[in-house]
Amino acid sequence: MNMRILKTGIASIQDLGREGYRNMGIVRGGVMDPLAAQLGNMLVANTDQAAVAEVAAGLFSVSFNKTQLIAITGSGYRATLNEQALPFWQPALAEAGDTLQIIPEKGGMAYLSVHGGFRIAPVLGSRSTNLVAGFGGLHGRLLQQGDELPLAIMPEPVAEKIIRFLSTKENVNRRRLAPSAIPDYSRQSIRFVPGHEYGSFTTDSRRAVEAEAFELTTIANRMGYRLKGQPLYLDMQRELISTAVVPGTMQVSPDGQVLVLMADAQTAGGYPRIGQVIAADLPLLAQKTAGSQIRFTAINLADAENTWLARESQLRSLIKDYNLHFS
Repeated sequence: MNMRILKTGIASIQDLGREGYRNMGIVRGGVMDPLAAQLGNMLVANTDQAAVAEVAAGLFSVSFNKTQLIAITGSGYRATLNEQALPFWQPALAEAGDTLQIIPEKGGMAYLSVHGGFRIAPVLGSRSTNLVAGFGGLHGRLLQQGDELPLAIMPEPVAEKIIRFLSTKENVNRRRLAPSAIPDYSRQSIRFVPGHEYGSFTTDSRRAVEAEAFELTTIANRMGYRLKGQPLYLDMQRELISTAVVPGTMQVSPDGQVLVLMADAQTAGGYPRIGQVIAADLPLLAQKTAGSQIRFTAINLADAENTWLARESQLRSLIKDYNLHFS
């Protein structure tokens, strides 16, 4: 069973990434907004690691040749199924011959989850598309018009029950996620842990990184986002040895501007690291668009870890409750 790409801008197959190969120079990659992808996979009774279609720019339109359980999550887009509005953050049925459109409104990223995920062979344990290296996903490239993506043939038991539930017309819009479970993409404040070179910046720079607003520029892609704001400077010029960096690392370029590394971050860098965006907030930053005003708030490592653990606990409880509801 296949899903056919009718039209697409910038879209690719991604999952939660390729772990364990950074020492070989292979980036983790994966979805830019892991929480949106995980919630979408939950809604269609997938595991966290199921591959999704990440729509990053332009109109994305597909057709199905068999009934499929789907969900759309993310920010900055709207969706239609056969030209009828399809709400985000809830499971839905796409029948054979249906046309789904994911339509850009104000930028951001949307995720299409389909029960069973996309049946694409994993590379190094992941189906994520590595565009720089040209492997993973569908032939290591962006999705193109005319592509046929293979889908699961038979639904799992929980998915079968969701499909039966949605087959009753009055149930179609009755299982949307509660507002409290949907990420607050409007939030400006992004939390970070001070980085290794934080203490080497001037007092004014350390103050500015929290006191001033930074604007997201148009120089933004899966490797990193460049921000514009008050220049930040080291207290004295020095040559730094290239060292490990990861998604969320806040580097400062020679002109004093902040660069936040994203999902396809390189494995090493030589710019000073003023901070590290916490994992729980990186998806919120990923969904920001050019011109967005961002404010950084420093927290300590223990609070960052507790924030992550609390979010994971809430997600696991939500997944458990959702599956129990249909079991």
